[in-house]
Amino acid sequence: MKTRTVRSITVLAAAGATAFAAPALASAEPIDIQPTPIGCPAGIGSADTETLTQENDLEVGEIEFEIEDEGAGLGQVNWLNLQTMTSGAAVLPDTDPEADDLEEPAVVLRTGEGLVVSVVWGDHRNSDGETCFLLPGVDITQVPGVAIAPAPTVT
Repeated sequence: MKTRTVRSITVLAAAGATAFAAPALASAEPIDIQPTPIGCPAGIGSADTETLTQENDLEVGEIEFEIEDEGAGLGQVNWLNLQTMTSGAAVLPDTDPEADDLEEPAVVLRTGEGLVVSVVWGDHRNSDGETCFLLPGVDITQVPGVAIAPAPTVT
């Protein structure tokens, strides 16, 4: 009886974990757990990741990581490819909040294909010019290893 109960709980836990993780694998934006800003009352924009399935200018094995906040800047991005066990780090660029053509801080990560866990954290400046610290935001992304052909158009 006890073994059956443990088995049932294990199956339910696995089903719950799959339900949580499956959307992350199907769509990479916005990131699964958003970073929490400390020290900037205006907050920050949404953090997103995109692969070549969402962004045509990316190549196989790349993720674009960005914060949807034009004129914002900075933030550390670390990643680990669980398939190849390679890792890396990058810094989101410090965009100019006074520029006429405002940009969102974004960086392309060359992770290779596979399941990639990425984290954004650290010092950040939002578009209101407030400096804050980001508690880690986490994302799980399946990075495709081959280019996906666009769907044919029906005429």
